[in-house]
Amino acid sequence: MSSILPFTPPIVKRLLGWKKGEQNGQEEKWCEKAVKSLVKKLKKTGQLDELEKAITTQNVNTKCITIPRSLDGRLQVSHRKGLPHVIYCRLWRWPDLHSHHELRAMELCEFAFNMKKDEVCVNPYHYQRVETPVLPPVLVPRHTEIPAEFPPLDDYSHSIPENTNFPAGIEPQSNIPETPIKSVSSVLHKKKKKKKKKKKKKKKKKKKK
Repeated sequence: MSSILPFTPPIVKRLLGWKKGEQNGQEEKWCEKAVKSLVKKLKKTGQLDELEKAITTQNVNTKCITIPRSLDGRLQVSHRKGLPHVIYCRLWRWPDLHSHHELRAMELCEFAFNMKKDEVCVNPYHYQRVETPVLPPVLVPRHTEIPAEFPPLDDYSHSIPENTNFPAGIEPQSNIPETPIKSVSSVLHKKKKKKKKKKKKKKKKKKKK
């Protein structure tokens, strides 16, 4: 079964012969409807010959080929909607075209889509392909990066905090000089010893009496 719709005008067949890329059955039918829709519009304005000239010569110096701009700027073909210049640039030049962001109008184009005039140029040779803008990489400050090696930590394994108290008779195993707190505790310890000695002496005196 042929994918060409019943009664396809010769001009439509010729224009379809210049389309780029391979399409499946449904896509091919849609492309044919898109070309038929354009041909119908251009017949009314006498621009059909200029379209065929632009497509067959692939010349940028051809005239603008315009159609009326719709309210939302899009063109409906069958059940699908799209921007007209994107549809026809994809059909006749770049089958892998995704959006209007990939297109830029030539300076000579007087009815480029971005000008937002009442008429839109759909001449595929009045547009050029541009690379889609790439978002810049996110820069991370250097100080947040994890270093390969960390600086060595100070060794406190043989040190004792200044506020440490030791039980009587236990001396710290360290060469750290005595802290004021340790000195006070040793003085108190000596006073306790003296008191105990005095008490013992008093007890001995009482026993003798």
